[in-house]
Amino acid sequence: MTASPLPVPEHPTFGRPSPLALLSGALLLLVSLTSCDSDFEGDVLRNEAPNTSLSVRDESLVDNLADDNRLLSTLRLAWSGDDPDGFVSGFELRVFPTSASPADGDLWVFTTRNDSLLLLPLPSGESVANVIVEVRAVDNEGERDPTPARSVFPIQNSPPTIRFSQFELPPATTFPIVSFAFVPADPDGAQNLKSVGVSLNDSTSFVEISPEFDFVTLVGDQDQVASASVVDTRLFLGRGVEATSLVVPGMLLDAENTFYIRTTDQADTTSTVERFTWFVKRNASDILYVNDYRLATNPSVQDYHLNVLGRFLPAGREVDTWDISEPFSTGSSGSVPRSSALPPVAEPMLRLTLSLYRYIYWVSTSTTGNIGTDNMPFVAPAMAEFFGNGGKMLVHSPVNVPTVDTDFTDNAAVLLLPLSEPLVLPDSVRRLELATGAAITPTATGASLGLPPLESARFFINLRPYRAVGANIDPLYTGAFRFRSASGGSGDWTDPNTVASISADRRIALMALPLLNDLNSSESFTAPGESEPAGQLVTHALLRALGFPSR
Repeated sequence: MTASPLPVPEHPTFGRPSPLALLSGALLLLVSLTSCDSDFEGDVLRNEAPNTSLSVRDESLVDNLADDNRLLSTLRLAWSGDDPDGFVSGFELRVFPTSASPADGDLWVFTTRNDSLLLLPLPSGESVANVIVEVRAVDNEGERDPTPARSVFPIQNSPPTIRFSQFELPPATTFPIVSFAFVPADPDGAQNLKSVGVSLNDSTSFVEISPEFDFVTLVGDQDQVASASVVDTRLFLGRGVEATSLVVPGMLLDAENTFYIRTTDQADTTSTVERFTWFVKRNASDILYVNDYRLATNPSVQDYHLNVLGRFLPAGREVDTWDISEPFSTGSSGSVPRSSALPPVAEPMLRLTLSLYRYIYWVSTSTTGNIGTDNMPFVAPAMAEFFGNGGKMLVHSPVNVPTVDTDFTDNAAVLLLPLSEPLVLPDSVRRLELATGAAITPTATGASLGLPPLESARFFINLRPYRAVGANIDPLYTGAFRFRSASGGSGDWTDPNTVASISADRRIALMALPLLNDLNSSESFTAPGESEPAGQLVTHALLRALGFPSR
């Protein structure tokens, strides 16, 4: 039926329909239209597929680029799409070499991005390839562009490279723990790297690790170290020392070793092999003697202390030695750089090396004199694991005043040693003296530990006592020092006058007096009424207090 025209009443004043009349007429029209059959007919519109475009308008670059001008296998590509009856919700991409023939529905990866850095694949072992990139838009109803945008890229693979980080190479000699830093790279982009290979003393067989790691640590198998000359090493990854199940075999003990590295890319192209050779020293004991006496006379000092230590230890008990004395000093404690025998970075190599030991006997010319050049300020922060495992340590070292102004709390050696702070003389005092025959008196704690009264056998003008106060510090010896004032006067120096101390938990002790005259190998002190040398009596009492193994 056909809707009849509806009468429109006029406004009584202006001759125009009122709002109420308009509303009534509209309702009547709606009722008329819906109460009879409609004469309108037609088909529902079908969804139209979207269209896709690539930023590279040439469908194939193969003919436009010479073989010697091929593209890198990593390239940035952009694309776009439009939909005539909706909107584009995303794109599907696939990448494959021209030698492949994927099915229509294979290899597609969905993304909402309009561009990406693509790694174009090369067949394994190939250095060049022609690679197809296809992109198709997907509209809001899931319809895909039936004619994807497509281009063929001629690419070539550039071999990766790797190099050691020169500022983090290990020292010339290490115990069976060593760390290496390296820098893998690829001209085609870091994502083209597949792995880094590491090997010991074998340039034909590599243990492969992820290229995301640029730092490794090798730890010799301690169950093998005692009896074997060649041991396996456990491989730890990164500076966080991530444990793995990987084993790198072939570490030679008490011999030179060569560490090899290479990197491999996604096309299985390898870099040149880089190598580093160094000497690995076997660790044969849980006791370590550290030779930090940085004067040319250090052989006589080391012989003296090793002899004193050997007389205390059980018969046949071995002691490992670690020489960090070079380069030698010719004057002040700050005149030479830190020892090249130390690793350039303490973590993790130094920490893991020290944790091999239960007892450390350290002899030094300076531990508190200069943060930048003394060895102990560098080593001290790496000793937490050593002490956490119950380690004990005896230190023979003067307590020097820093050669430059510094806050003592910045020096890790000061924080480690059982002292409050080194002594800084007031401007009115020119120097302190410890005269021949001056008394070195044990405190009550010192006497209880068996330390004998001492007398100086020589005249000292370069010794400094130090301050040792606090709940975790027990002074053991005080010295009868005298001062010379800037005006020429003199007198007794009484505070501070500590020259030896021990931590209250008995984990570390400090002897700040040189027990040996390194110029003539004579004892610097005597123990009146005792038959044994003073240095031996003092050292043995300290070792006993710390719990070193004894005969």
